[in-house]
Amino acid sequence: MSACRYETMLEMIRKAGSLALDLSHSPVGVEAKGVNDYVTQADRRVETFIRSTIGELYPDDGVLGEEYGTMDSLDGYVWVIDPIDGTVDFMNSFPLYCISVALEKDGKLVAGAVYNPVYDELFHARAGCGAYLGRTRLSGTSVPFEKSVALVVPPHRRHESLERFWANERRIYAMVSDTRSIGSAAMSTCYVACGRASMYYEWYLHYYDYAAAMLIAQEAGCSCITRTEGDLTNILVVSGAYAGERIEEVLEL
Repeated sequence: MSACRYETMLEMIRKAGSLALDLSHSPVGVEAKGVNDYVTQADRRVETFIRSTIGELYPDDGVLGEEYGTMDSLDGYVWVIDPIDGTVDFMNSFPLYCISVALEKDGKLVAGAVYNPVYDELFHARAGCGAYLGRTRLSGTSVPFEKSVALVVPPHRRHESLERFWANERRIYAMVSDTRSIGSAAMSTCYVACGRASMYYEWYLHYYDYAAAMLIAQEAGCSCITRTEGDLTNILVVSGAYAGERIEEVLEL
């Protein structure tokens, strides 16, 4: 992947974050797409901005976006966009939402960026080059597992699976000091990458929810285990410090 596309990604995602932050101060025009699944004016405008930028600079590149679907690639590059990951957080002025942009080349992730405009935190990575928060290289946490925080997100769109999921959450709770749910797959994954949490566990995600953040976590030395059925994925992200714990063996993915 050219450095040019990577620099474009970082500049573009910052501008998209500024747009989202501006729109958070005005009515957001919330619509329901499904059960506990919402879209706002900001989601659509941010994705439109990113798509327009890509179209102007790299017209042969493909796009996979949450709100406006797929545009085929003519050159093997595909941008994967979640314009606002954590829409419910955004709707409620809860500050843990982000813009997530990944880039694939011939089906492989080559770059990813996740930006929280509220705190001006930019997580980013290129394949084989490490992961960063701003200019600080990431390597996960060194906190003892039993003293750590785990990010565990119940299947809020599929309540029929709650009892089965909670059985796994109880297993996690027995391993760590405490659990949290912050409402954004990308932010949760990046929080493991930067050492704020020991692990992240969630079911029923779309690829655009986690693509960029998963590359960031892998480049930070984290283990990322997924199980995909159809277009939905269950994911477990674990800091590299706990490689010997074999957490996946006690959890249902």
